[in-house]
Amino acid sequence: MCKGHSCYRPRRTGERKRKSVRGCIVDANLSVLNLVIVKKGEKDIPGLTDTTVPRRLGPKRASRIRKLF
Repeated sequence: MCKGHSCYRPRRTGERKRKSVRGCIVDANLSVLNLVIVKKGEKDIPGLTDTTVPRRLGPKRASRIRKLF
């Protein structure tokens, strides 16, 4: 994107950037769609909500380590 387009403010002169400006239009041409699960429904989504993933990192503070056990 160049200077003058909406949704983009260049920081330096001549700076250009690739930026997606599709808005809320979702169709088959999109390659990536980022979603966040907000609420769990009655049924599980296979491969997504039916498995529990353990935490990658544990707590560092001593009181939170005690609270974990």
